[in-house]
Amino acid sequence: MNKLVELYYWLRIFLSPFLLLNVIGIYIFWCNENLWWLFILLCLLGSALGIYFAERIRKRKGTSQFIAEIHHTNDVKSFEEIVQRKTNER
Repeated sequence: MNKLVELYYWLRIFLSPFLLLNVIGIYIFWCNENLWWLFILLCLLGSALGIYFAERIRKRKGTSQFIAEIHHTNDVKSFEEIVQRKTNER
């Protein structure tokens, strides 16, 4: 199960540069169909960058740890801290 989660997060990391550069390439291709080679170049570059970043993150700290750090929320203050702060302000 852990391998499945790691694969899912690896794909999420891979898709970030891949989709970004593919969308830019599609836009360039729609504007000028003679620049088809630039579209293919951006697709290849997006694939290479996606693999590079996903593998680098996987080897350094793990994909699930990386995604957890990105989606980390700040600690919620306890009720006592909130009450104490309000009494100190008065």
